[in-house]
Amino acid sequence: MTLNTDRAIDSKIRVAVVHDWVFERRGGEKVLERILNLFPQAHLYYLFGRPLEVLNIKTKPKCFPSFLNKIPFVSKIYKYLLPILPVAIESFDFKDYDLIISTSSCVAKGVIPHPTSKHVCYIHSPMRYAWDQEYCYFKKSPSLLRPLEILRRIYLNRLRIWDVTSSNRIDKLIANSNFVARRCQLYYGKNSEVIYPPTEISRFTLKKHLPANSAQFEKKILLFGAWVPYKKFYETLCFLVENNIPVIAAGQGKDIEKAYREFKHKVEFSISPTDKEVSAIFAKSHALLFPAIEDFGIVTIEATASGLWIVAPNCGGTKDTVVDGVTGFTFQKDNQQEMLFAVKKALAKEIDELDLNNMKNHAAQFSPDIFDAKMLNAINDCLGTHS
Repeated sequence: MTLNTDRAIDSKIRVAVVHDWVFERRGGEKVLERILNLFPQAHLYYLFGRPLEVLNIKTKPKCFPSFLNKIPFVSKIYKYLLPILPVAIESFDFKDYDLIISTSSCVAKGVIPHPTSKHVCYIHSPMRYAWDQEYCYFKKSPSLLRPLEILRRIYLNRLRIWDVTSSNRIDKLIANSNFVARRCQLYYGKNSEVIYPPTEISRFTLKKHLPANSAQFEKKILLFGAWVPYKKFYETLCFLVENNIPVIAAGQGKDIEKAYREFKHKVEFSISPTDKEVSAIFAKSHALLFPAIEDFGIVTIEATASGLWIVAPNCGGTKDTVVDGVTGFTFQKDNQQEMLFAVKKALAKEIDELDLNNMKNHAAQFSPDIFDAKMLNAINDCLGTHS
């Protein structure tokens, strides 16, 4: 596909952008920001949250939350609202829009477009808890002794049916990685175009590494991201500490708070770091360890742009973001010994000018400008206005 970087969408086109929820500025929200900046005339629809407080956008959009946003303390209980999220996302009326762009990792893709509208969906992941990672979120197997677990599985079965059915309302499906594209084909029977998320690589600087024998420099492995169960950060930190690997633990989530209570005297922690603090954390790390199979993993590109080795599984989204032996070291999934071997290789490998140049060139493929151009091309194709 040829990129027409000067090809903009007609500003007269009425655009609605749909997102699941907005409580934190993470990878999905950065994609949402970029799309809203591409379409300053767009209106934003979402289930619940506080987008105008969280998002970094040039023009504040007119916002329409679902009826669920009025629930007290919704930010603390929204995970328990899963059974009614499809009802909430289907409650929006899009008859006044020519183009609907949904960014989805839950139910946003399930909006009901007007027949005269086009629906483009940028999908971060099919619902993990309903599909391939159900066993990670609901570890107890169904049993006659656990009737609530049986009811939960019945609901998840119905949710999968809704998820597949609602995918038929999408005119153009865009996946954030080849791994997600494969899952969309497997679960929805739909082909998708792969457009990598925009990574703010200009915010990061390739660092000059001190020599290995410098007294000022201790090589450390960085664990950074959202510390949620499926990412396996807590288990990985326990394993690294057990093997005397120096670690910096950074990010947010209940698991990092749990880890801090247990390892605060052995590990350097940075909980909920700011953008400026993230750059400083990258500067004093030698490699980033990404232990779990991820949909994409923007942090791996940010770390590459900062001149760190990446240690990650050789499957999932990191198959797109890590070049084994060039920008990092890969290992077989769920193999702790192989992961440890890759970590030790990264710690032993100095980073020279050639390595830094390779990292810079690799990270450049994920720039926001490339994302913008590919998204505009894809949307123009869908609208039938591509020249």
